[in-house]
Amino acid sequence: MTRGSWVRQLGTAFVVWFVVVATALFLGMQPRPALLAGLVAAVGAGLLLFVDASDQVAGDRWAVPDTDPARERGEDLRLASLSRMVGSHLVSHRVDDQLHRQLLRLLDQRLVARHGVSLQADPERAADLAGPELAALMRQGPPYPRLKIGQIDVLIARIEEL
Repeated sequence: MTRGSWVRQLGTAFVVWFVVVATALFLGMQPRPALLAGLVAAVGAGLLLFVDASDQVAGDRWAVPDTDPARERGEDLRLASLSRMVGSHLVSHRVDDQLHRQLLRLLDQRLVARHGVSLQADPERAADLAGPELAALMRQGPPYPRLKIGQIDVLIARIEEL
């Protein structure tokens, strides 16, 4: 703030205080000028802080892109999810069952779609159709081994061949 604005604001506060005291005297009241000066100063300071803070904060302008989609056109969400799971599986400190469950889910979907066989309903027939690599994956239980990228590639290629 400049010196001129401070002088103007103090002058405005003095005028407000004078009007309040003069009105109270005119109406026959017994005003306490010092108390009214403190009240005018407090209200004025609060008002100045509010105006000062609101001048510095610009309104939020949310940019809404017209041509920026949430994902690329044609991007397969399952492929992106599987890619993240494989990357996480390869670098994580502890191996969990997330990639194992996803591979079995993909295998089950492919078997149902192409052969009408479900892993849960007919596991023996599903193992015969899936081949030795995927049958071994179906038999695995905790603790799950860390698969190498080559092993994952073979499993996914075998699922695609079904």
